[in-house]
Order: sequence, then structure tokens, then C-alpha cells
Amino acid sequence: MKKKILGLILLFVVANFSSCDVAKQLAGTYNMTQCKYDYHSISNLSLDGINLQNISSLSSLNPISAAKLLTAFNSASGSLPLQFTLNLDVSNPGIQTALLNGLAYILEIDGKEMTTGSLDSKLQIPGGQKMQLPVNLSFDLKKVMSGESLTAIKNLAFNFAGIGDTVSNVTMRLQPTISAGGTVYKSPVYIPVSFTLNKK
Repeated sequence: MKKKILGLILLFVVANFSSCDVAKQLAGTYNMTQCKYDYHSISNLSLDGINLQNISSLSSLNPISAAKLLTAFNSASGSLPLQFTLNLDVSNPGIQTALLNGLAYILEIDGKEMTTGSLDSKLQIPGGQKMQLPVNLSFDLKKVMSGESLTAIKNLAFNFAGIGDTVSNVTMRLQPTISAGGTVYKSPVYIPVSFTLNKK
């Protein structure tokens, strides 16, 4: 059903904007929805401005950074901004080129929405090839996890760093977009990418 809806939207856009460039974008965007999306890695990870990339434990941080994080975790007030780049592998199984002109996204962790946003990055994937799609994300852990225990917030942060004691189930929902005639059209099909953080 979703593919039928997508087809109707594509036909509508083609009928109103029949230039070769728009038709090429439409075909490429449709091919993008047929690609295979997989988790690759997390990079540029920081929490409250402290670099958590490639740490082996909290004790591996310098004493000042460790003390700052512990104070933030143990305080019921304040903010705890988490920033990172989610790197996704995008494989095009077809023979035609897949084109990405932009996308909207929703990030959910353990069924809870963490953040939404959009990406203007362009990506062109020839048939039979794979490329990496980086998505820069940021949100305030304390704000989005309001009502959760400080322990739960700490566990989620450490799961991102790969040093947590629990498991977090993550789903990234991607919605390719195309701009034609000054209007942005969104695919009715969300592409889910699911993975587990800190899986033992």
C-alpha cells in the first residue's frame, strides 16, 4: 500500500513538473527507498562537551572530565547534551542510480522519541554499490528522558560510548524528500534502521 501511495505522489509530481531533471530526481529518490540501510558506527561522540569517543571506562577520562560528568549525572536539574554522528551504510541493490537530495528523520530509543530533524546532504549511489550516510544528531538527555531515573539516563549515555551495563534498542526512521517547483515532497514511506547499542 505504501509503495502505491509513493507511486501516486511521483505521478502527481511528474504531471506538474515534467522536466528531465525532475524526472531524474524522482526516479533516483524512488531508488533510494529501495536501498538497504544498516548501522555502521557512531563517531564524534560527546556528552556535556566531553569527548567520549573510544573510551574504555569512565575512569579512563581525565579526573576533571569524570568529576564533571558524575556531577551532571547526579543532579536532577540542568542539562546533559549528547552529540554524535550516526554513520549508516546504504547499499543500492538495483542497477539504476539512487539519489538523495534530503531527508527527514526520527530517532527512537527503546520506543521513546529522542529527536527529529532534517538533513540537506546529497548522496548518489550507483547501482550495485554501497556508500556511507552520516547523520549529525544532538539532544538533551535530561530533557527527552524527563521522568526517567538518573541511573537510566547514565546507562543510555554509557551505552552510546560502549561501556554501559545494559542494552539500548535504537530505531532511526528516514524519510527521503525531493524539492520540485519550490515545494518539498516527502516520501510516505519511512525507512527504519534498527540496531542495538552496547550489545554484549
